[in-house]
Amino acid sequence: MRFSPRQQQILDVLIEKESATVSEFSDLLQVSAVTVRSDLNYLAEHSDVVRTHGGAHIAHGRTRQELSYAIRQEHNAAQKAQIGQLAASLISPVESILLDASSTAVSVARSIKRSGRVRDLTVVTTGIWIALELMGVSHVNVVLAGGFARERTGSLTGPISERVLQDFNFSKAFLGAWGVTPVDGLTDVHFNEVALKRTIVQRTQTVIAILDGSKFGRLGLASFASPPQIDRLITDESAPKEMVEALRQQGIDVLISTGNQPN
Repeated sequence: MRFSPRQQQILDVLIEKESATVSEFSDLLQVSAVTVRSDLNYLAEHSDVVRTHGGAHIAHGRTRQELSYAIRQEHNAAQKAQIGQLAASLISPVESILLDASSTAVSVARSIKRSGRVRDLTVVTTGIWIALELMGVSHVNVVLAGGFARERTGSLTGPISERVLQDFNFSKAFLGAWGVTPVDGLTDVHFNEVALKRTIVQRTQTVIAILDGSKFGRLGLASFASPPQIDRLITDESAPKEMVEALRQQGIDVLISTGNQPN
């Protein structure tokens, strides 16, 4: 099922927060309560969103986990595949890299699987789905960070994860985000994700953001990487040109994926 960009953003919020009110959505999306209610009713009819008095939540249990993963993978799937292919082309043999739990990082992992160029690659990940994607790939050594498992995203966060990652040095880290702006850099909406990614940034030589064009201009709860801490940003052709230029003026090497990258 395909949803409008606004409906997809509503789903993103519900996946992250589990539940939210009509008023919260109205403020976030800058649309009327009537429009929000219409979107929520549509999502309740065509997905596992459950309407409540004054808001909505995502279905509970395993259904929510699978729905969250499926929705995140489906949203801008073609763009994420292109970004993943370009990101994987930047990886060299015998490197130690980090992939976070973002849906775009899953696309990077899939491109790594298909690559005949990398060998003896060590991938440390904070994402359960990433580890499953790379399981059994002969040219990749997979290290799964420990920690608290977030059921909606398959992300491992918290003090245990942070302590584990303090023992590593990464040549490259590929990080998704809730949003990016030229002023605030990379932001997220979940406090534990922010804290974990701040630790990753501190342990990484080259920080690479992997974001489709829908993430530009969005502002989350807190920043985990300021513009000077971002070395590269890989996006697709839907990214707003004026914001791409503003990020480049901040010293960030912005790469635009076109779908023609080599494996």
